[in-house]
Amino acid sequence: MFRPRPFSVWRPLLLLFPLLVVAGCGGGPKPIAVQGKVTLGDQPLPPNAEGTVTFYPDAAKGNKAKLQYPPLGTIKDGKYSVGSGKQEGTPAGWYKVTVTAIIPSKEPYGVPTSLINEQFNSPEKTPLGVEVKPDAAPGAYDLKVTP
Repeated sequence: MFRPRPFSVWRPLLLLFPLLVVAGCGGGPKPIAVQGKVTLGDQPLPPNAEGTVTFYPDAAKGNKAKLQYPPLGTIKDGKYSVGSGKQEGTPAGWYKVTVTAIIPSKEPYGVPTSLINEQFNSPEKTPLGVEVKPDAAPGAYDLKVTP
């Protein structure tokens, strides 16, 4: 009766395991730190404003990145920094940018007041776009929205 040796059954898997581990490590381009400020017209956002900034890869401008989560950041004191999952920054490329900015209601179940035009809430309608690149000038990621 034929009995395969136990090691001979596992040998191909054992030989492939290190290759799979190495192939899965450091798989993508290094993320680039993205920080900026959001202004409402020419004025800073009110101090009690809250909101988010989200970056969506812009395929029309060549960014075909397939990200598990879109890079986003929380607006605090009119400033934001972007990350995706537990990772700070985002890969280089062109992005459509959406912004939400609200004043929370003072009532426990009240409706917040939106500060900006709703076009900025949708990746299909937003006029905002930025190119994330390693050598970006200061202020390159500042965003100007309108009421």
